[in-house]
Amino acid sequence: MSNNGNPNIDMSQQPMKKITVAHPSDNIKDYINIIRSNLFLVIVIFLAAVLSTLIYVMSARDIYKAVTTVKINKPQGSILSGTILPEFQDFQNDRYISNEIEILKSYKIREVVANALIDTFKKNPSKSDYFYIVNRNPDVPDEIVGVKSLSGTLGGIISINQKRGLDIIEISAESPSRYESKLIADTFAEAYLSYSLAYSRREVTAIRKFLDEEKTKRANDLAKSEVEIQDYMQKGGVIYLDDKAKNLVDQLTTFEAEKNASEVELNTRQRAYDEIKNELAKVDASLPNYIEGRINEPYFNELQKKVAELEIQRELDASIPKEEVYKKKIYDDYEKKLEPLKSSLDDKTKTFKTGIYASTPEEQKNLSGRLLDLGVEIQSTRVKMRSLSKMIGKYENEFSKLPTQSIELARLQRTKQGTEKLYLTLEEKYQEAIINERSQLGNVNIVDEAMMPSSPSKPNRQLIIIAGCGLGLALGIGFAFLRNYLDRSIKTPEELENKGVPVLAWIPSVEELSDLGSSQVEFIVANKPNASASESFKALRTRVSFSKLEQEQLKTILVTSSIPAEGKTTVALNLAGSFSQADKRVLLLDADLRKPRIHSIFEAQRFPGLSDHLFGNVSLEDITRETKLENLSFVTSGTIPPNPSEMLGSKQMKEFLEELKSKYDYIIIDSPPFISVTDSEILSRLCDGTIVVIQASKTPMDAFSRTFDRIMAKDSNKFLGAVLNNFNFKSIYGYYYNYYYYYSRPESSKIKDLKVKGKVKTSDK
Repeated sequence: MSNNGNPNIDMSQQPMKKITVAHPSDNIKDYINIIRSNLFLVIVIFLAAVLSTLIYVMSARDIYKAVTTVKINKPQGSILSGTILPEFQDFQNDRYISNEIEILKSYKIREVVANALIDTFKKNPSKSDYFYIVNRNPDVPDEIVGVKSLSGTLGGIISINQKRGLDIIEISAESPSRYESKLIADTFAEAYLSYSLAYSRREVTAIRKFLDEEKTKRANDLAKSEVEIQDYMQKGGVIYLDDKAKNLVDQLTTFEAEKNASEVELNTRQRAYDEIKNELAKVDASLPNYIEGRINEPYFNELQKKVAELEIQRELDASIPKEEVYKKKIYDDYEKKLEPLKSSLDDKTKTFKTGIYASTPEEQKNLSGRLLDLGVEIQSTRVKMRSLSKMIGKYENEFSKLPTQSIELARLQRTKQGTEKLYLTLEEKYQEAIINERSQLGNVNIVDEAMMPSSPSKPNRQLIIIAGCGLGLALGIGFAFLRNYLDRSIKTPEELENKGVPVLAWIPSVEELSDLGSSQVEFIVANKPNASASESFKALRTRVSFSKLEQEQLKTILVTSSIPAEGKTTVALNLAGSFSQADKRVLLLDADLRKPRIHSIFEAQRFPGLSDHLFGNVSLEDITRETKLENLSFVTSGTIPPNPSEMLGSKQMKEFLEELKSKYDYIIIDSPPFISVTDSEILSRLCDGTIVVIQASKTPMDAFSRTFDRIMAKDSNKFLGAVLNNFNFKSIYGYYYNYYYYYSRPESSKIKDLKVKGKVKTSDK
């Protein structure tokens, strides 16, 4: 920032350098200054927010909260987790609990709770114990609200949250009624418990019924097979089979039983696969097709085929020897062959998963992984079934070669043994299903029932008031910063210097001249020479004097501004007065031929003046008037002409200025705003130097930029610098004002001046 000390350099010849001292608190001070300049609005917004908060707090209804704690257990393993029904679902606990929470929030559960609450109200119709259940709409004659309406209301007053890291959820209910909050929380927990139990048992019961039906069918088939064998024997058929036929029947029934089991597994997995595929297709229809394409790759299928063939051959070879030692050796030999194939198959599956996970959103990864696993299992089962079918086909060829008298009995024995093996498997699973069904108690346990709340949970009036105060303060400060951001006016000298504009001086807001008459307020250097503003004008005088030290002597100085009412007349007047106090002969010329003001400041007649002299009606002596300062004279504008621009650019004006240069050391010219009319632009060509006055917090930066660019485009050497007028040093630079105030005012006048109230700005009227 340009200070008010005397410069020791030629500003026009050397580049202006800005010396700054970096300090961490500089930005904080800038923020504080913004708030200080908008303090009134900040306080108003803060008080409005606080008042609104108090009104809300006083009128808010007390809300009571009751909490029921429920534990959710991980679902039990499937009863068919053996060879028939695979455990294909990977229940991740957090995901499962999240799903259960969504079920709790569902409309179905809320509807059950609403019906239960209404039934409770009918048994205990005390309206004082309820708030949401009681109908409060006078236009509806019903005493209680409807189920649909209450179900919707429950969605807004129920909160369901999982305790972090635990399988426990909390069901919270809020109501203005203590009793109702407890009732709703407990009813929700009971409804969810009943739903979970019914759902769990329904699934197990459906499986048990399915197994019972299948077991009954196989029992009938088995009984039928036994009858057929008895009938065959009674007819005199072969009553026994030789060892070769027995072994052949045993092998066939073993492979057929395994094929039947594989077929059940395939059907079960296929149903699960289709369900997941449909669910995943709702999110991304292309993803299931992509997964199926990877599963059906030839290399992958070939690996599965080799694994299935080796496993079947292993079972076949192991069935020949009776000794366990030989069987174990066969299994070990085949395991060595299977290990690299299974490893390659596992690696390929992992590669598939990695590729799928890399291109799948997080919420779809679980479904995609499950779909891939099921697809691999289905593919493997199909390959196994095809291999088993081939193996059965080979044995059937051998079977068809049996003697005619034995083939019928072998067929009957084969049917009976196959049916018996399948029946025994189903019987085992059926007994497990019965036990599981009877022991199934659901996945939900109520840990703690809700307690009757003794005090309201909200509103937290103290916290709301604190938050309201904080919000009000934040809104006020935010408005101050927003206003500052949207305000494009020039506020500080730094803004100009950052644009490369030299700042000659800044003129502070005048606070100590209210005791003077209105016509004398603007002539600060004459009427209040010890004022801080007078010191600023003396600094301006010094800088102007040295602005062209090594060039042609500076005599004619044009004072202008970008827009009206920026204080150019005040600056021109006091600059002229400062030069006269330095024993310089000075003439103040009012060249504003549109809205002149110099005559009113000195309480003189406007004419005769400049225009009258240029018309040749009066002499220079007739228009020159003296002031109370010894070396200061002034010339008024005179009669306002119809063509000010042509007159100011005339030959007479040039000759007039040359004549004044021979008589005065400095001629200070007051002119109209630069971008309003062309008068100032014309005068700037005739003068030795130009000063542009800017009023702080008023002059838009773009308006000044246009003025500055036009002056620099004509003749950059004639631009002396800018003067920041009406600059509130105290609000911008804070406590530095104390030092400035101390040095700019004599000690003897401090007490008197501190009593002065009000604020008079140095600006055009």
